[in-house]
Amino acid sequence: MKSKTVGRDSSCDLVLEHSEASRVHARIEVNEDGLIFLQDADSSKGTFLNRNDSWIRIRKVTLCIGDRIRFGELEVALERLTAVFGNRSNARLEARHFQLKNANTGARLFADLRNTGPLLQKPKRNPVTGKIEEDGPV
Repeated sequence: MKSKTVGRDSSCDLVLEHSEASRVHARIEVNEDGLIFLQDADSSKGTFLNRNDSWIRIRKVTLCIGDRIRFGELEVALERLTAVFGNRSNARLEARHFQLKNANTGARLFADLRNTGPLLQKPKRNPVTGKIEEDGPV
């Protein structure tokens, strides 16, 4: 794996000029397939990921298209993170994750995108026996 550092220290590959950034705040790694991983380096202010409209503190994560990254309170564009490996690198972001706030809407959106046919429906059960019915009560 190729590894780069992110932080306030001038020796880091990506220097963050912000008071909330630790000297070495995180590490960015690229595996053999080119996927990019971001790992917090036990920073005091934390490393955060925004995926599907919510911020979560991470220890290690695979970066995806559309993700947002924050080091403490400093948000950094994905382009800056991927640029540390240079143009000749095979570094790439994972495919975008689908937003699934409402499971039915998300499933419907995913089915439409994949063109897989009708959506699965919750099976109907006989209220007396509890058995699954195919066409309705017998």
